[in-house]
Amino acid sequence: MSKLQPVLFNIGWNACINCGACVAICPQEAGFVSPFDTIAVDRPCDIACLLCEQICPVETITHVPVERLNGSAVAVDR
Repeated sequence: MSKLQPVLFNIGWNACINCGACVAICPQEAGFVSPFDTIAVDRPCDIACLLCEQICPVETITHVPVERLNGSAVAVDR
């Protein structure tokens, strides 16, 4: 697994088919099924292996690098 800078994930809700492949493959257990029966990620991923992005059958998961400032994650727009 490659070690990249931490990332935040975006999930395209209109395209997501809720197959759960991303949740099953995540070694950080960052993804989960929400109470609304959708896939959700509630924190930055520190290992950034991108397995969830690669396994998504509809390619609806994307990532954005983050910078850590005073312990909180801030998205970097590039």
